[in-house]
Parts: sequence; C-alpha cells; structure tokens
Amino acid sequence: MKKSTLLALLISTAPVVAQAEIVTGALTLSYTEHSNDFGDMTTTGLDGRMAIDMENGLTFGLDLGQSSMSVDGIPIDIESDFYGLNAKYAFGNGMNAGVYMDRFAIGLDGIPIELTLKSKGVTLGYVGNGFEAEAFYGNTDVIMVDIDNFGVAGSYTGMEGLELGAVYHRSRLSIGGSSENLDFKGVAGTYMATPSLMVFGGFGTLDVLGMGDLDSMGLGISYDLAGATGFASSLSLEYGQTSLDGLDLDVIRVGWTIPLGKKGAVLPMNSVADSILNPRHGALVAGLTSGF
Repeated sequence: MKKSTLLALLISTAPVVAQAEIVTGALTLSYTEHSNDFGDMTTTGLDGRMAIDMENGLTFGLDLGQSSMSVDGIPIDIESDFYGLNAKYAFGNGMNAGVYMDRFAIGLDGIPIELTLKSKGVTLGYVGNGFEAEAFYGNTDVIMVDIDNFGVAGSYTGMEGLELGAVYHRSRLSIGGSSENLDFKGVAGTYMATPSLMVFGGFGTLDVLGMGDLDSMGLGISYDLAGATGFASSLSLEYGQTSLDGLDLDVIRVGWTIPLGKKGAVLPMNSVADSILNPRHGALVAGLTSGF
C-alpha cells in the first residue's frame, strides 16, 4: 500500500467525522534504524488510527499502516501494509462488545508475490473507574494454515498523567493435524512529565514457535510542538533494542505525530509502548509491530 493511498483512505472518512461529536486518533510519520556490527536496516513508515464516537453507543474505528524497510546489501526493499476496521457498542454499564476485520500483507518491492493474513473476530470490553480492558477471539486466513487468535489487553489511567498497560495474545497455528502456538506479551507505560512532555516505555516478547523469542524494548520522549509552531503535533525520539535468539539490534525511532481530538504531547504510533497499549489483533502481527 502506497503512502498516498493511506492518506486518501484517511481523508475519505471526513464526511463521517463531520457528523460525529467525538473523534480521537493520530497520524504518525516515522523513521526507524535497526543496527548492529553486521549492518543496518532503515524503515520509513506512516501509521494512522481513528475512533469515531457516534454518541448513541456506537463507535467505529479505523487502523492503517504502511512501512518500507531497506537492508544493507540487499537491493530490494521489504514492504508491508496493514489496515483494520472495527465497530463497538457500549451498553451503558461499562461493558461493550464489537467486531473487527484486519488485513496484514508483507512482500518484496517490485515482486507481485506477498504473504497476506486476513483476520476477523469479536471483542468484549470494559471501561470504567480508570480501567480499560478488552478480550478478543478470532481467526486468520492464510494459505494451508488455520490460525485461531485470542487474547486480552488492559490499561489503567486512574492517576493523572499516568497510563500503565499490559497485553497477552496467543495464536494457535494448525496444519496437517499438528499445532503450534505463537505468544505475544508485553507491558508499557506513559507519563506526562509536563503538559508538553511525555515519557514512555515498553517491553514486548514474541515466542516464535519455540525457536526463540523476538524481544523488543523501547524508551522515549514525545514533545508537543504546538507552542512553537501553533500547530498541534508532537516530535518523538525512542531508543531501544530488538533481539532474536541472541542477535541484538540497537533501535532508534523518530516520529512526527499529528493528534486528533487531543492537546499536548501524544504517544507516537511507531513506538514499542503503542504496540502494547494499542495492540493489533493476533500474536504475530502484534509482535512484528512491536519489534519493527
């Protein structure tokens, strides 16, 4: 998916947004570098997320992402894209229920072959007293493999300026009568040190079919530029590490985030913390989003 297509999809939601009273979300432009003694990987990305509250119990959500990774010594870039749609209904007692549909694709630039995962499922959640939690169950369609996904995520915002969260996802892969599990789990937090400065951090790990763990860690800051530019946006810098079975990669992520319906510094969507506080459905996609 090209960046222009992603922007067009976001703009196309404008008529619906105009009729909604409460709109939240963000758009993040990002640059990421993974490096070690053997070489570097650089990634440019664009991510967008939007939630539209229709003020009648219904909320509609849109989640989009695109990235292009260049690896030293390899002349072909690795391209990936993601989009997700969801709808929820709040019952008035804090409980809500919903459905979702996701699509994740990864391939090589210029080669018309890609791995595509299409997912759908249901969610059940609770919001109240500073707590927010959601459980989900769904299925992913991919060639010759049946994948059942389930998991739970939760966060606490009962203290002013502080958010803490955790996630656990499991994907059960079945093929030819045998099955294996992919597990993703993580913890993250954000803290508003000042009205313009956010500090954030997160740690996640993906168990790759018993072959090793993909661990991701990130610590960063986000600074609100509105006072200097008069335009609501935040600049972020994150330092971290991604490790796979003893191979360690140092990670630097830079992001420029434009918020919707919120003032002050915001959490960038290219951070490890965001991948845990706002996880995508399914252990594989959530884990890859956290690490890369």
